[in-house]
Amino acid sequence: MVKLWSELIMLFVVFPFAVLYWIKHFADYLMPILGLIGLFCLAVLLADKQFKRIKLWHWEDYRTHFASTLKLFIPWACLLALVVYFLKPELFLHLPMNEPWMWVATLLVYPIVSVIPQEIIFRTYFFHRYKKILPSKYARWALSTFVFGLAHLVYGNWIAVVISWFGGAIFGYRYMQTNSTPVVVIEHAIWGSFLFTIGLGSYLVIAQ
Repeated sequence: MVKLWSELIMLFVVFPFAVLYWIKHFADYLMPILGLIGLFCLAVLLADKQFKRIKLWHWEDYRTHFASTLKLFIPWACLLALVVYFLKPELFLHLPMNEPWMWVATLLVYPIVSVIPQEIIFRTYFFHRYKKILPSKYARWALSTFVFGLAHLVYGNWIAVVISWFGGAIFGYRYMQTNSTPVVVIEHAIWGSFLFTIGLGSYLVIAQ
């Protein structure tokens, strides 16, 4: 129990604050660091005989869950686009309009280097690894949502944290429903790609 709590606090609280403190040194290495942590968490999961590996690839009832994803995404995405358009018109569609090749590259690379590691770490790993100390899946959902937002403090703005809290709540709930990493990766990629498209992605990068 103590070991797992210590690990959770070190990995999901202390480490993000350490990165934030030394952000000038870590700024160029956030994606490699994220990838390495993702690989570490994946290795721990694969070494755990109690972990059901099928969670990493199964697609059962994907159409149903994808329909549910779109029902949530479409109205809220439209509302969010309107908010950005009226409150931050200088950001709205800035990337696709001004740097289309960078936008396309972002949409292609972002799910691989960012979304997949995050979902392995904050959903697949977190929900399985800390089941013993957090038996309630809703407690794991709440805490994983909180630390997911906390990790985005490295971007140096409160908007990134708030966006990530909402996102973490959505992705965590979907993972509870599906026990499927791919399903949650796709939903995360849809939302993240949309944020970069409408201009909110500027809050999800290190300010130069």
